[in-house]
Amino acid sequence: MEEPIEPPYGWECRLRVVGGARALDPILADLKRVFYEYNRVIRGTGYYLKPVHKVYKRVGGLVRVYEYYGRYWWRLTRRGGRLRYVYSGTIKPRGVPVDPPSNPLEGLSLIREGGDVIVRCSDFDRFARVFEGYPVVREP
Repeated sequence: MEEPIEPPYGWECRLRVVGGARALDPILADLKRVFYEYNRVIRGTGYYLKPVHKVYKRVGGLVRVYEYYGRYWWRLTRRGGRLRYVYSGTIKPRGVPVDPPSNPLEGLSLIREGGDVIVRCSDFDRFARVFEGYPVVREP
């Protein structure tokens, strides 16, 4: 009987797009502009919408930025005179009358390491047009 050709448990295919951050930056700048305009329209609702969630981690001497693209809702609250953002989820809250803008990168998860980006192979297949023309190297 032949053994299945699958990666070991917990391992998944990842690709490094060399210089891939340059491909994302103009798209993210456009997204931010559209989302800022939308947030200005819904200002009185007490909610705020972000196109990307970023988590910063130091790995060795490098700072890795984990980016998750989608539509992330935050509720604005005041506590002790300070403005706080409380995560509300990815579904539009009932109190927001206007539909949010679309996010062409919705569902993309990646890691930024300097000017490179590391993406899962499945995400790369879905968003290959974004990284067209950039060298791609399989991560070990």
